[in-house]
Amino acid sequence: MYTQCPACLTTFKVTPAQLAARGGVVRCGICSSVFHAEQRRLQVPPTAPPTAAEPEDIPPTGAGQRRRAAKERRATSRRRRDKIRSSPVPPVDEADFPIVTDLDTRARTRPRWLAVLWGVGDLLLLLLLAGQFVYFYRDELARVPSWRPLVAEFCGYARCELRPLQDVAAIELLQTTIAPHPQYANALRIRTTLVNRAAFPQGFPGMEVSLTDIGGRVITRRAFTPAQYLPAPAAGAMSPNIVAATLLDVTNPDGKAVGYEIRLVTP
Repeated sequence: MYTQCPACLTTFKVTPAQLAARGGVVRCGICSSVFHAEQRRLQVPPTAPPTAAEPEDIPPTGAGQRRRAAKERRATSRRRRDKIRSSPVPPVDEADFPIVTDLDTRARTRPRWLAVLWGVGDLLLLLLLAGQFVYFYRDELARVPSWRPLVAEFCGYARCELRPLQDVAAIELLQTTIAPHPQYANALRIRTTLVNRAAFPQGFPGMEVSLTDIGGRVITRRAFTPAQYLPAPAAGAMSPNIVAATLLDVTNPDGKAVGYEIRLVTP
């Protein structure tokens, strides 16, 4: 296949490999111009055109001489055309065509070691990003039972702590007793027992106590954290099916409370 430089009109011989290497973009080996070889493609190599003979001078004549001159010119033209058709075409040596050079500015490739280094760097950045995500959302991820062992192993290397699994609906309030506070007036002391019915240990819940009057209206409400209602030192987690005792002291404004309600909430 042949292509022609649009700048210096030099014809080059190109190979399919050269076209495929840079999408058909090449550099001229003569004037260094950059062009697209497919757009300047030649189906056949150019041939040297034959040199036409110089026309003969015809002196001015009369009418008869002009007719004879016209016949002679037509005969001469026919002889010239026959001569042109019969003249051999000079052979063209394909080796004379210069081979087009590659485009250096686009053909430059990165060393393989540099590509490997970039790949390793990208992988390390992805691992760092994934580690940060797991670190900051470890408790949310650990709620999935199948992921919790993996997150726990990660925290072993990252030196982080996991909150115990929490399912307040699986904690049962077994028994409650309420009585006046032994030391303070207008105060009540509530004792309860809790048991964890879940199949896994979990943290103690928050407890919300509401006192109501005779009409069912809420007089006061107080929320207790595990540190406030558990005996010291507070246990870290509730083991399955183990009873835990609690103690809550609440204020009874003006002694009007006649009812109470205890709700277990997520701390």
